[in-house]
Amino acid sequence: MNRRAFTLIEVLVSLAIFALAAVGLGAAYSNVLLGRVALKEHSVGIDDIARARAAMLETINFANLEIGGDIYLPDERMAKWKATALPTTVSDLFLVTLTVEIQTERGGAFGPPHIETQYLLRPTWSVEADRKKLRDDAAARLLKERGYDETTGGGTSYISSPSKKKDAPNTGGKNTGNNNGTKNGANNNKPKENPPAKPIQ
Repeated sequence: MNRRAFTLIEVLVSLAIFALAAVGLGAAYSNVLLGRVALKEHSVGIDDIARARAAMLETINFANLEIGGDIYLPDERMAKWKATALPTTVSDLFLVTLTVEIQTERGGAFGPPHIETQYLLRPTWSVEADRKKLRDDAAARLLKERGYDETTGGGTSYISSPSKKKDAPNTGGKNTGNNNGTKNGANNNKPKENPPAKPIQ
């Protein structure tokens, strides 16, 4: 009986194929692990920033924004936040820039600052004198550009007068359904006459 064995070339080719498959599988597995770690860090960072944003929104006094504060995070970590708010030309509207620094681990150093900018409508941050000045300027600008008087609502073609109510057309004796069940368009809103009472025997 003749037995045929693998040649040296066949063994080397099979080893090369196995090595390539092992490298590909190892790279895919490492990418999955790195992706899970990155996703976890990203989700944790989003939650931490949301907590800092909530602390900023709870600040009532305008002067306390630049002072900021500290926040206790899960895993015994901490975050520092501070913000700057610039008034805009709209009453009670501010352009807020929030800066957050988050600890990556317990007792560790703070990571790079995360900075975000957004518009916020915060009446409690406004000064009454500034609010009145902005509203007066807006009223004067509307009066100049559109001829609109905010007090009376007049002086502009943008405000239309209410349209007059048109009379209903002649239905030609047909029942239009708008006469409360009457026939031939007749008005049957007259009070009904009661029949005469029967004499008591």
